[in-house]
Amino acid sequence: MKKKIQPWPVLEAKKLGHLKLFDCEVQKVRNPYSGAMLDITLLTGNDSVNVVAVNSDDKAVLINQYRFGIGAYIAELPGGMVDDGEDHLQAAKRELMEETGYEASEWHYLGCVASNPVFMDSFVHHYLALNATPTGRQNLESAEDIELLEIPVDELRLMLRRGKFLHPHTVSGVLRALVQLNREH
Repeated sequence: MKKKIQPWPVLEAKKLGHLKLFDCEVQKVRNPYSGAMLDITLLTGNDSVNVVAVNSDDKAVLINQYRFGIGAYIAELPGGMVDDGEDHLQAAKRELMEETGYEASEWHYLGCVASNPVFMDSFVHHYLALNATPTGRQNLESAEDIELLEIPVDELRLMLRRGKFLHPHTVSGVLRALVQLNREH
């Protein structure tokens, strides 16, 4: 069996328009194995970040935020899009402050995952922020309604097992943070 690792050539790309956070385009691609031509829809945009912030009481600072796609409030990590000209760590610090009012004195990069590799070209970068302290006020955007949550770090593992986290980026970030903190058991 032939290993399928060759990228699919993009023969043409047409921008369809700008959505609030992304640009949408249609690409005409050729399957390098069958030769079939097809149109795919792709959302292009900036990377994003999320943060597992832990305070001096060994509690993770999470948020409860309304998500339009499922029409519900869900517990998740603070985070958001990286602005043009901003590096990932700057964005993580900014998002933590904007969504929670917290800052942290120690930062660790945990890695990244694809936002949704099916139809998006961006990545989500995870950070662990230690010694998090409230130093400011939330600065929410008009589409945000956020409640702060402080959850003992050891309880995060139970929340994962019980399916309490519905956002896949939160699942990935929390798992990576628990590994970094040596609490993945």
